Amino acid sequence: MDIEILEKHDNLLLERTEVRLLAKHPKEATPKRKELKEAITEALGISKETIVIDVVESEFGKGETKIYAKVYNKVEIARKIENDHILKRNSLYEGKKKKEEGS
Repeated sequence: MDIEILEKHDNLLLERTEVRLLAKHPKEATPKRKELKEAITEALGISKETIVIDVVESEFGKGETKIYAKVYNKVEIARKIENDHILKRNSLYEGKKKKEEGS
């Protein structure tokens, strides 16, 4: 699978880099998020724990997948900003901490 960076934008307010990518995978099925994270890690030279894949779009029979991903400076920032279902998809969800009883 080949990864091509289409667009890269630094979002300083949310402490992340927003990236649009194109994954080329001729004669193969649409890659899983785990495979995409590994390929993005190699292409950008970053840690895969800080990558949140938001959108994966693939057309039937084309062998290309468009990806919208967010690369955070720290995992903790991603956990504060992203919705729970997105964190679960990206294996970053830790669950909400319950408040101490009696406080």
